[in-house]
Amino acid sequence: MGALRERGCRRAGFSLVEILVAVAIIGVLVSLLLPAVQQVRESARRMACQNNLRQIGLGMAHFASSHRERFPPGRVQKGNFKTVSWSGFFLDYMEQPEQQATWSPVSDPNVATADSRLFLNADFRAAINRPATTTKLNFYLCPSVSREEASRQQGRIVAAGEYEGMACIDYSGNAGVNPDEPQFRLPSGQPYAAGNGVLLTEEVTSLSHGVPYRAITDGLSKTVSLFEWSGVGLGGGAGRGIWASGLNCNYVGHNSMTPPIINAEPDDVWDEGPNVPMFSDHPGGVNVLLCDGSSRYLADSTDRSLVIALASRAGGETP
Repeated sequence: MGALRERGCRRAGFSLVEILVAVAIIGVLVSLLLPAVQQVRESARRMACQNNLRQIGLGMAHFASSHRERFPPGRVQKGNFKTVSWSGFFLDYMEQPEQQATWSPVSDPNVATADSRLFLNADFRAAINRPATTTKLNFYLCPSVSREEASRQQGRIVAAGEYEGMACIDYSGNAGVNPDEPQFRLPSGQPYAAGNGVLLTEEVTSLSHGVPYRAITDGLSKTVSLFEWSGVGLGGGAGRGIWASGLNCNYVGHNSMTPPIINAEPDDVWDEGPNVPMFSDHPGGVNVLLCDGSSRYLADSTDRSLVIALASRAGGETP
């Protein structure tokens, strides 16, 4: 009887072969489920990115309502200072008044203070502006970013120099269609004029010099105000990927006909400007913000003519 019980106990366990088969089955199931889990996570990140853009759009709409129905200017320059970006001009409407751009007087720009506003009466690289420029603003960073320029890590400039420690942005102001590239033409066949977008590269001295709604004759719902240009750091040494820098306004379209207009290779994206492709780490496309405050996802396969039509504010194209 004891021998029989011993044999029964042995049969109740698992053999090595059975365990290996079970492990293999679990491995196959995990390999099948993992892409689905990753897809769900990326879908959530893409939605979070779109929510960022909608928040920014709402902030710009509040700005426009108090500035005679005008968008913020793409960049503002005081004297010989580096230009300051559109992204600093409506932060008080986005629950970030601590970093809001201000014309308040500056006694000594080389002395940092507890005031973290972005002072337009000082160079944005000055010590007094460090509390603002080194503050990460999460709504300016896409959660899907996995590739970053070498000068940047985790949304911050890490390269030694005057920009070190400054916080980045993954969205570019839309200055319009590249006016210097002969492949882009108006329906009339004429080249696009400079500054045919919404957040322009021209340097102005007042917050009231932005593009007015009435100048967007293609329609607010058919014109891009912002597009993804993610992972950018110094951008060839110019500080293009810094949220406070006025160099994060760009024309849509590379200087060459070869790179795609959406999601080209990083070498054709990060060191370029002010003529760049739209770029993101979302598989297969990019998010854009339209002038009416809505967001839209443009697939890599989107026809080039449609992208160009959405980039110009008064071209008369039919998107």
